[in-house]
Amino acid sequence: MSFTCALALVAAPAAEPMSRSVAGPLAVPDAPASLAAPDPPAPPRPAAAVAAPVVARTDASAPPPAAPARPRWPAGLAVFPYGWVRADATYHQARDEGFSNVRLGGARLGGGVAVGPVLAFATLEAAAEKGPQLFDAFVAWTIVERLRVRAGQFKAPFGYRFNVPDLVDELPMAPVSLQAATPGRQAGGEISYDFWRFAQLSAGAFSGVGQNRAANNTRVAFAGKLQVQPLVSSRRLPQIVANLSIFTYHKTHGFTPDVHTPLGLVFYHGVPANGGSYRLTAGGGVFWRFLSVRAEYFRTRDARERDDDGDPTTPGVHLPPMIGQGMYVQAGVVVTGQRKRIDDLLPEVEGYRVRASAVELSARYEQFRLGAADLPGNGIRALVGGINWIVAKHLRVYAAGVYQRLDAAPPEIPAARSWGVTGGLAGFFLGRAGGTD
Repeated sequence: MSFTCALALVAAPAAEPMSRSVAGPLAVPDAPASLAAPDPPAPPRPAAAVAAPVVARTDASAPPPAAPARPRWPAGLAVFPYGWVRADATYHQARDEGFSNVRLGGARLGGGVAVGPVLAFATLEAAAEKGPQLFDAFVAWTIVERLRVRAGQFKAPFGYRFNVPDLVDELPMAPVSLQAATPGRQAGGEISYDFWRFAQLSAGAFSGVGQNRAANNTRVAFAGKLQVQPLVSSRRLPQIVANLSIFTYHKTHGFTPDVHTPLGLVFYHGVPANGGSYRLTAGGGVFWRFLSVRAEYFRTRDARERDDDGDPTTPGVHLPPMIGQGMYVQAGVVVTGQRKRIDDLLPEVEGYRVRASAVELSARYEQFRLGAADLPGNGIRALVGGINWIVAKHLRVYAAGVYQRLDAAPPEIPAARSWGVTGGLAGFFLGRAGGTD
């Protein structure tokens, strides 16, 4: 009897680890392998007792099989939307007049479709001044990598500020010199080549008709643009962008376009024009993290004539050409720290959450003078400052103030000095059309 009890006491410590290994297999790796004694073989259990727990754990942990994903569009086909809407309120005060206005500044709606290397894009614009009209409508074909041709109605390859997407500039009002030099949307063709993002070379020929109906008397026009970004391969170094472009055309019995101040006042009325004209711009910018500085120089030349027989369809007496020269310097800083993008001038806002929003301050100084040998010269100097709140990725609230000093002789210019404020909101969904606007 004593021998049997002693044998039971000796065998008892070995029975506990055996039962622990069967009931809880996750407890075994907690003990080092060098210290754990080998477990004696467990007695066989009924098949039903072993299979039931295993089947239950497998069903609970494995998700149901997912249905195969179906593509939204057929292979090689991509559809994307494009558009924006802008509303603003303006107050202007001059010595002899003042006004305030709340309006829907404009809206665009359109989109595109891409089939392999071919892209078709179209959009309509509803502007407060012009009403609904066709804005962009073109077909682009990437022949080989980095080589693309485009045909239709679109912006000519001209200038640095002019070819960035609308409504994303740090300030909502374009410089006066830009308005005088802007060729508008033209109908024609363009070919461009991208030298591995270090340089882009573009050239185009246009018929002179299109969205810019204010000066659609152009018979033929040619445009060329060279843009260089030498440090594009480095994200740490400041990015430098340089741009040189020209737009030359021939007018036939028409008018030079009107030039407006940042607050919408007429700075210079169009005059009868006939013959060769051109616009030249040189400039660029420096981008470094949350800072950006941009500047451009503009020179314009428009042929002029005087109607001497009362028939606008016949050539008149040639007059000295109208020459315009101007420049602007603009700086922006994202006070919330996001990096500035070079392609669309927007802060890099991630996602659509308000907590990821960005706040940006900007200011611009500009001057422009326009005149001819037989006409008194008109000059303007303007200082603009503004603040932007990019609430979400595609929504911006903005406000800006303008002070301008006019040096003009024509009586339609209301005063020598004026100031005003403007503000509003802009919503846009660029999609894949950001690089084409």
